[in-house]
Amino acid sequence: MEIKKAILVLALSAVPVGMASAETLNSVVSAAVLSSPQVQSVMNARNAVFEEVKQAKGGYFPKIDIGAGVGWEKTKVFPGDDTELKRTEANLSLNQMLFDGFLTSSEVGRQSARLDSVNHRLREIAEETALETARSYLEVLKRQSLVVQADNTLMTHVRIFEQIRRRSDSGVGTIASIKQAEGRLALAEVNVLSAQNNLLDAESAYQRVTGLKVGPSLEDPSIESSWIPATFEQALERAYKQHPTLKLAAADVEAARHQYESSRSLMFPTLNLEVNRTWNNNIDGIEAPNEDITAMVRMRYNLYNGGSDKARVRQTRHQIDEARNIQADAARQTLQSLDLSWNAYEILGRQLDYLEQHVTATESTRDSYLKQFNIGQRSLLDLLDTENEVFSSQNAFNEAIYDHMLAQYRVLSSTGELLDVLELDLKALQSTTFVQNVAVASPTLMERLRKLNPF
Repeated sequence: MEIKKAILVLALSAVPVGMASAETLNSVVSAAVLSSPQVQSVMNARNAVFEEVKQAKGGYFPKIDIGAGVGWEKTKVFPGDDTELKRTEANLSLNQMLFDGFLTSSEVGRQSARLDSVNHRLREIAEETALETARSYLEVLKRQSLVVQADNTLMTHVRIFEQIRRRSDSGVGTIASIKQAEGRLALAEVNVLSAQNNLLDAESAYQRVTGLKVGPSLEDPSIESSWIPATFEQALERAYKQHPTLKLAAADVEAARHQYESSRSLMFPTLNLEVNRTWNNNIDGIEAPNEDITAMVRMRYNLYNGGSDKARVRQTRHQIDEARNIQADAARQTLQSLDLSWNAYEILGRQLDYLEQHVTATESTRDSYLKQFNIGQRSLLDLLDTENEVFSSQNAFNEAIYDHMLAQYRVLSSTGELLDVLELDLKALQSTTFVQNVAVASPTLMERLRKLNPF
């Protein structure tokens, strides 16, 4: 579509020759996601859970303790006098879990499921941030092109006004024609100011989302048709397979199941290997060293705990049901989000052809009216009205172009594929050495991050 291409480059036509290369949506999204406080907050939560997995796995390993003490001891001996001695103690103990009712394995499973959950949460918040960044990026591009269109319309009204003024000076035009032209010229000035104000608002929103000011030039993104599912059913299938919200909910169900298994471990006895070595002196009124070593397999079993353990089991069973309900709700929300995104994508796609036809028709009408006006067959009011209609049709078509782009990105976000399309790898975020990894991969990005957060 030639008109579409022409409108898309309107904003670029105002960029001076020799200006630095334009920023791309991919680079802006990458910087916005990696520097987002929300993303970094989830990243730190993820790293905390990663350490909790290590803590849970510690239950498989032996525990070694040492102890030492020195002090005064008074021993009552029957019959005889009290004995007072300076007592010293030292001990070394090793405790190896042999069986704990599957408590350790359940805790490892629970924490691992929580790690999966927070990893998917990291992906989810990164997808949301990427979509908001794309939205603000496209909004700036749209507003920039609308400013250029408003400027072009203003220049057209200036030319018409000058033409009418020259006619009036030569005695052909009328005072009413000049006043009409002046009024429409003032309205064109207002349209320029309104477009500039909207652009400033868009740039402010861009800075809030990305943490960066709008660069001197933004490159228009291109969307490959192969990225978008051919049908809604295909989009739905992709969403159910890889949407991070659904994976997060499934991981939470798994974590709840392991928590239930962990609570049931309280119903089993525990079995431990305990090895102790002591070095004591002056113990129990005997003024002499006392050393011993023991190696015991020890079983402990709680027979009654006031019903607390059974209540804990019932509680965790309800938490499994709660997690499953949340999972079902997440599926409904994902379906609704995809449904809305797909509807916007399809309807806006259909509107584009009609809006383009409208632009072509109004421009053709405007050109015809201009020729007829020059030979006196059309009034000035007719010419000004059709010029405003051209301006309105171009604005509507321009907005639809960028709204359709955004709808495509919304579809990709609803299927969980936006980050893949924008070529943003989250592996660096899912590492406990995130800062070092980013520094190696992108020094320029790290410089930006330091400017944003010098502390």
